[in-house]
Amino acid sequence: MKDSKLRNATAILAKVIEVVGWFGVVMMIVTAIIMTRSAELFKEAAENGVVFTATKIGPNSVSNPASDWVVDAIMQGNAAFVFIPFAILLVITALIFRNVYLVFRKKNVESPFSPENIKRIRNIGILAIAMPISKAIMGVLFVIVTHTTNFMLSISLSEFVIGLVALCLTQYFAYGTQLEKDVDGLL
Repeated sequence: MKDSKLRNATAILAKVIEVVGWFGVVMMIVTAIIMTRSAELFKEAAENGVVFTATKIGPNSVSNPASDWVVDAIMQGNAAFVFIPFAILLVITALIFRNVYLVFRKKNVESPFSPENIKRIRNIGILAIAMPISKAIMGVLFVIVTHTTNFMLSISLSEFVIGLVALCLTQYFAYGTQLEKDVDGLL
């Protein structure tokens, strides 16, 4: 694969995002453990007004229901059901960017149509589709376990489309691999 500034920048950015993702996984797990072990302290702090769930906008305070369900879940001792799903999504994100990095890294001097690159792009597609599916599953489990009625779930069609596009690209890359073998056989 030809070396270029864009390719190098993409590899560096992908590696940075991957490392930040793994760091986020560790932080979510640590936070889940700490918040689970200190649920009583958190509940006491919320009851005493130390933990606020409102967002300050202008001179008036406007309630932010997106954070209310987090506080409610933590006070019920269900911090793991708040932070572990985020950790799972960060794992998927880190794995996606790990594959992006492997495709664009400097050491990857083989053809873009190599079987390894096809496998990496296929992994990106599968993981991209797995992200919204796992969001939905984790959201349903969260609602069932915590019995909350104040929960918002956001799944975008573009998350599926990106995964499908990556999977379709693998078909073209596989065809390119076959054409490359045929051309090499003629020479």
